[in-house]
Amino acid sequence: MKRTIGIGIAALALLSCGRETVDAELKGVGVGMNPEEIGPAPTAYGGVIEYNHVEFGGGGLPLALMGLSGLTEVGPDLISFQPPYSAILGFSYMFDEMLPAADTFTFVVPVPPTADDHCYTQFEPVGPIGSFTTVDVGDYMEFRDASDGSSVLKLGRYPGDYPPDPQDLFVYYIGLESFVPGVREHLVPSDAAPDDPLAMESVSYRSNNFPFGQDVSLNFPGGFTQFDQPVSSIPRPSSSVPENILTLPEEMGDVLLSWNGPKYSWDRAVGEWARADVEQQSSCFEFYRAPDEMPLSPEDCATPASLPSGELDYNTFKGQMYTGPWETDGGVNLQWDVGESDDDLVLSVRFLAEFDYTDPGFSYPAVQESNGEYRRAQICEEGAENTEFLFDEDRYTENGKISATLQGDPSSRMAEVTCRLKNDGDFTLTEEMLESAMAFSQPRGVGGVVFYLARGTEAEAVVPAAKDQYDQRHDISPVRLAGKSIRIGRFWWPTGGE
Repeated sequence: MKRTIGIGIAALALLSCGRETVDAELKGVGVGMNPEEIGPAPTAYGGVIEYNHVEFGGGGLPLALMGLSGLTEVGPDLISFQPPYSAILGFSYMFDEMLPAADTFTFVVPVPPTADDHCYTQFEPVGPIGSFTTVDVGDYMEFRDASDGSSVLKLGRYPGDYPPDPQDLFVYYIGLESFVPGVREHLVPSDAAPDDPLAMESVSYRSNNFPFGQDVSLNFPGGFTQFDQPVSSIPRPSSSVPENILTLPEEMGDVLLSWNGPKYSWDRAVGEWARADVEQQSSCFEFYRAPDEMPLSPEDCATPASLPSGELDYNTFKGQMYTGPWETDGGVNLQWDVGESDDDLVLSVRFLAEFDYTDPGFSYPAVQESNGEYRRAQICEEGAENTEFLFDEDRYTENGKISATLQGDPSSRMAEVTCRLKNDGDFTLTEEMLESAMAFSQPRGVGGVVFYLARGTEAEAVVPAAKDQYDQRHDISPVRLAGKSIRIGRFWWPTGGE
C-alpha cells in the first residue's frame, strides 16, 4: 500500500512549513500499522505442543492444509477416512531456550488477537525455523486421559533413529490418526472356553482419541543426546514434575454459513463446478450438503446429510465449495452453537499463492521416448540425465481444468487474516476485513483461498530442565499446550479452476 511520507528528516519547525511529499513503496519502522489490526503480543515459551481435531468441511482440500505434505484431496478416494472426514493431529517443537514469540509456532491455525471480534493481517508469515536448537524428550510424547490414564494420542519422534552424521539433526514430534469418536471393541476368545466361539468376549482395542471437553495429561519418558549431536535433551521423564493437564475444547459443532450471492456446487452430470446465481444462500459448514437444501439455522445442520448412494455416485461426488465475501452483498454470516465452555473461537482466512507447474511436488519424473512422447520414469531412471518433471495432469486436472485441490499452493501462506470471535453464536466476515490481505495478494497472483474455524483451549506445562550437548542446564518452562477443534473450508476464487 502506498503511503505519503515526507522527504528527508525535518525538525518540528520545518514540519509546519508544509514540505513537499512523494508516494513511495515503503513504510517507516512502526509506521502504517492499522490500529484496528494489532496482532497478539508475543509470549515466550520453551516449546509448543498442539493437539488438534481437524475436520474437512468441504471439497478441494488436501492434507497439506494441515501442514503435512500430502496433496491428495480429502474425500471418498481416501479409504482410511469416512464422512465426516476428520483427523487427529499432534505436533510439537521443544526448544532449549525461551523463544520470545514461541506462541507464533502454530501448526494449523494462527494465534488470534486479544480482543473479541477483532482481526489482524499477516503477510507471508514465517517462523525462525533453524534458528533454534530442538530438544529430545525421548522416542515419543503421549497424551493420556487424565481420568483413567489410558492413552489417547501418541506423538512419535522424528527422526526415530538418529543418522550416522547428525550435523543437520532437527527433532520434532508428530502424531496423525483418523478420528475415533468412541471406544472401539472386538471379540477375542475367552480364557474360560478358548475353543468356544459362542463364549468370545468383547474387549476394547482403541479408545476415543480426542475426548472433547475432557482433561488429558502430557507425558514423555525423557531422552539423552551425545556431545556431537546438535540437539538438546530432557533426561528426566515428565513424571518427575507435577502432572500437566490440558482441557480439550468442545467439538466445533453445527455451523451455518449464509450469504447474499452466487453458490458453487459440483455438477456430477458434467464433472465440473457449476455456479448458481440465486441471491440468498445458506449451507451447513460440513463436507457435503445437497445443493438444493437451504438450512435456516445451525439446528437444521444437526441432521447428517444424505450422501449420494451407488458406487459410481459415491466415488465421484465432491464436498462443498463456499462463496467468499468478495462475491457477496454484505459478507458471509456464520452462526454456531455457543456451547457450555469458555473456549477461544478463531476464524482465519488464508490467501494462497498460485502453484508452480514445474514444482516436483505437483509433477512426476518422466523420460522422453524416441517418438517424442513421454512416459513415467521407472525408479532406476528417476535420477538419470534425461529425466524431466512434468505436471501430473492425470492427478491434478478435471475435464482439462485445474483440480480444485490446487486452487493455490496448499503450503503457501501469502496473506492471512485471523479473527477472534466473541462466542455469541453470530459473526459476519466482510470484504473490508480482508482488504489488506487482498491488496497485498492480488498483484502477486492468488491461486485460491481457504478458511479455518476453530474452538481452542490453552495451558502452560512445567517440564524438567533440558541439557545441551555440552551438559549445560536450560530451564525452559513453561511450554505452551494448545488443543483445537478445527474445521477447514474453501472459498471459490474467481480464477480458480477455470
